[in-house]
Amino acid sequence: MLHRFRFFPALLAVIVVLPGCALLHWPRWGKKKPPRAEAKVLRLVGTVTLVSEEPTFVLIDNGSLPPPAAGTVLTINAAPGGTPVELKVTAIRKPPFVVADIVKGTPKKGDQVFQ
Repeated sequence: MLHRFRFFPALLAVIVVLPGCALLHWPRWGKKKPPRAEAKVLRLVGTVTLVSEEPTFVLIDNGSLPPPAAGTVLTINAAPGGTPVELKVTAIRKPPFVVADIVKGTPKKGDQVFQ
């Protein structure tokens, strides 16, 4: 019977001490983790179908892809060493086509447009 009473204080000591060990691995309260660097993922919008005579706008065929909202800035990645093309979507659209104004650069027919 005396043996049982020796077991309980030892068990109680283990129950009290073990949770304290778990706190040693808890994140430090004062330190914040640095923000993650997020990769910029380009989403394909469509391809340039038509470039106007005076290069002021382009017609983009986006097929069954969802059309971008008016005012969205789109890009066409240029060849290495070239300047990228920037486009701005207008409110004019006729599915599956979207019209975008040329902000910078010279797009060509068949270029892929990304958001």
